[in-house]
Amino acid sequence: MIIVGRIFEIVVVSDKVAVIVLRKKMGDKIVPVAISVFGWWKDKALNENKLKPKDKIKGNLYMKSRQWNGKWYTDVYFKEVYLVEPAPVKMGANELFVEDDGFTVDTSSGEVIE
Repeated sequence: MIIVGRIFEIVVVSDKVAVIVLRKKMGDKIVPVAISVFGWWKDKALNENKLKPKDKIKGNLYMKSRQWNGKWYTDVYFKEVYLVEPAPVKMGANELFVEDDGFTVDTSSGEVIE
């Protein structure tokens, strides 16, 4: 099963396990969906792909259910995680204006603003 969504939060549980919380729209509401990722895929997602909140990802979802004390519990985890679209850049984060030697310079046009 494949799931696509924006990352709401990433919680690192241990050095081998992390939980990625996605924001999914169910009907009229936006609900959080927590999905575990562990082992090699955790390292690839967080260290190699450098996933962060607000990134849009696509992942192959696996589920495993088990019974404990008469109740059924289902674990949901990723085995494959891919970056679809990086998070949008914040306004002002790319520093259009740089101050150098008392002058402000527009980096896009090279114009000096006093």
